[in-house]
Amino acid sequence: MLLIFYNPQITGNITDNMQGTHKRKGFEEYLVIETLDPSKHDISSVARLLSLSDENINPLLFGKDPEKTIKKLLKLGNNYFAPPYTQCAMYKGQVVGIIVGFKVNEKTKLDQRSGLSFVKAMGLLSFIGKIPFIIKLDKVVSGEMDPDGYYIHQLSVDPVFQNRGFGSTIINTTAHEHKKLYLHVNCENERAVSFYKNVGFREKSRGSTSYKGKCICECLMEKNIAF
Repeated sequence: MLLIFYNPQITGNITDNMQGTHKRKGFEEYLVIETLDPSKHDISSVARLLSLSDENINPLLFGKDPEKTIKKLLKLGNNYFAPPYTQCAMYKGQVVGIIVGFKVNEKTKLDQRSGLSFVKAMGLLSFIGKIPFIIKLDKVVSGEMDPDGYYIHQLSVDPVFQNRGFGSTIINTTAHEHKKLYLHVNCENERAVSFYKNVGFREKSRGSTSYKGKCICECLMEKNIAF
């Protein structure tokens, strides 16, 4: 079955691998979104992009070298970053974007499984040191969500390929698979908040806390899909 979405700038097609067509200045750029395959995709590139998804939170959660920890998690599997949760956006054979997501009703069990992987990737003592922050973050990244909705855990586009409509294509392509989308975004990241609002998200709720003198504020955003 072929699904096609369209707006004045972007069209997207979904087949077995989701394919988006971004039209710009008289030529076409094809973005193929496919499930992470460690034997095909460059894990180092995937880890780098994921580490850039939130440069404020990730060092607090994954340690001083988030990219290194995320790379270990990618290799371990059985966590947020394992197939089929992680999708790679490919452009001319290169990983230019990453989206990690899952059904809302899977979130609790996946949180538990991911916790075990975090211990293996970080080491027990390092993980124990992160527990106070994880507890605080868990309270902030909350809010009411439809169990049948789809939660976007992370979205990242390579800085070299930003401002070309690829992020919008990833979101719009994902939207054709799911009725409701949810995500949390750093309230202080005005650029990210603006981007999500421009692609149809609205703020549903927000939560805040402080950690080591630093204020952490996260917005829960929702996008309802009209069929």
